[in-house]
Amino acid sequence: VVCVYIYMSRRAVLARSLAVLTLPQGLLPRARAAEFTTTAGGARRSSGDGDPHRLAVPELAPGSRRLYLCRHGETDWNVAGRVQGMTDIPLNPNGRSQAAALAAILADVPIGLVASSALGRASSTADAVAALHPGARRLVDARFNEMNFGSLEGEELRGGSPRREEYEARLAEWEAGRTSVRLPGGGESPEEVAARALKGLRELGALPPLAAAAGGAGVPSCPRHVCLVAHGRFNKILLAALRGDVSRASQVAQGNTAVNIVDIDEGGACTVVAVNLLDHLRAAAQPPA
Repeated sequence: VVCVYIYMSRRAVLARSLAVLTLPQGLLPRARAAEFTTTAGGARRSSGDGDPHRLAVPELAPGSRRLYLCRHGETDWNVAGRVQGMTDIPLNPNGRSQAAALAAILADVPIGLVASSALGRASSTADAVAALHPGARRLVDARFNEMNFGSLEGEELRGGSPRREEYEARLAEWEAGRTSVRLPGGGESPEEVAARALKGLRELGALPPLAAAAGGAGVPSCPRHVCLVAHGRFNKILLAALRGDVSRASQVAQGNTAVNIVDIDEGGACTVVAVNLLDHLRAAAQPPA
């Protein structure tokens, strides 16, 4: 089975073919690879009303939910190229400005739940979004924390660093399908991150429960529009898991405060509307007309 996944940015649309499920079937969403489609029209900055700070997206189909999966704003460790992982590094001033720009572009979206990682850089970014949605429920869940990078946390991986070579070797193993391999020094594997991420979404009700575990129980009550603010590698793994192949996580780009939009129907089939949308940062840098 092969499906096509489209990476969207303002300037380019890149199609990649996907195949081969790597997670055990019990951990995967009910959506199958053959059901995972994309919308080439996608999300974009709104220009029809003259306001580039508002997000324009296709109408959500009846019975579906929409997940706005976002990355946190910038930190000093991002700037330095240091691995953060589970280390709790706060937003820097630019990161706080990015969080405000993210909140602004999502201001008109009828978000009913704002969830985030328990790490400060993600929870602070989510708080900025939640401030413009006073009626939305706010949830912090450590299952949405960044991947545990083990002994690589705090390391700079730029240039010819020996630790960079070590990390790239792990990436190569994951891309070859060995996604159960953990990072050194007590770090996690992509499959472990995917498992906790999917479990968290199911308990929110954003994903339907596993058929084996449902036992006739009702799906948890969940708003139709959910914002989840998390982390770069976490988001890459979750998006890859939703499309059925965790080994492809490194193909997903994630800038600071990137917006990814995934529609999930009642049966669990996923439609990716946009990935790594960053136009709000360009819009924020533009002077008022």
